[in-house]
Amino acid sequence: MSNRDNHASRDTTTGKINEDSIEKFLHESFDGPVYPQTVVGTQFNTNKQHIVDVLLGGEAHKKKPKAKRWISEHKGGRLVSLKYQAIEGTAEEKIPFEFWKLKDAIDKYGYESAVIVLCGDSGWTLKQEYLDLETKKHFESVYPGVTIVDEETFRQQLTTN
Repeated sequence: MSNRDNHASRDTTTGKINEDSIEKFLHESFDGPVYPQTVVGTQFNTNKQHIVDVLLGGEAHKKKPKAKRWISEHKGGRLVSLKYQAIEGTAEEKIPFEFWKLKDAIDKYGYESAVIVLCGDSGWTLKQEYLDLETKKHFESVYPGVTIVDEETFRQQLTTN
């Protein structure tokens, strides 16, 4: 039995709806290319693909016109990782690892920066802790170039820049 067989199924449609909403917003608000679900390299020294929710700017292509994922050409851009939490779960436990993965991609492939966007208002127990100034400063000093914001701040930053 695989590890996946012993978990209850979970509804991830709300997160996908949120992701689609942000993607639509980015296409309308960002002055540059928006590449959803983009392979931005490999994770650390593994052969496992590192896929981000969105690559803003930079350059990417698809191997085939109907391919599911974009492939980054490692020519700049900003990495966006969306973490949605509606019910108690593990999204917030993955935040430190996400900082590490994004910083690795910046260092290896030359991306400009990365942002982790905390989405959803319920289900989080640590959201305010992650957004607390001291916690943000700590993570951002350990992983320079990677920031963390809530969805409202992310949207505001894009419309004011």
